[in-house]
Amino acid sequence: MDKLTVAKRIISAAVGFSVSKIVYSVVENNVSASSAVDRAAIAAGTYVLGAIAADASRNYTDAKIDEIVAWYQETKEKFQS
Repeated sequence: MDKLTVAKRIISAAVGFSVSKIVYSVVENNVSASSAVDRAAIAAGTYVLGAIAADASRNYTDAKIDEIVAWYQETKEKFQS
């Protein structure tokens, strides 16, 4: 596994965790459950929303990292020539 892949995984994990935490906090502060069924439905929905948000943030973060690496390589080549 190369350094770029390791960096992407570490950053994606941190971003994914953060986004999932935000989704959980938003749901927790804005949705009330009056029964066990409500709590189960809210928990399942929160999990799914967190997973969707984490996947989207991972895709976005990976794309931005790729842009930064491409910019760095282009800049490096300009100064070396």
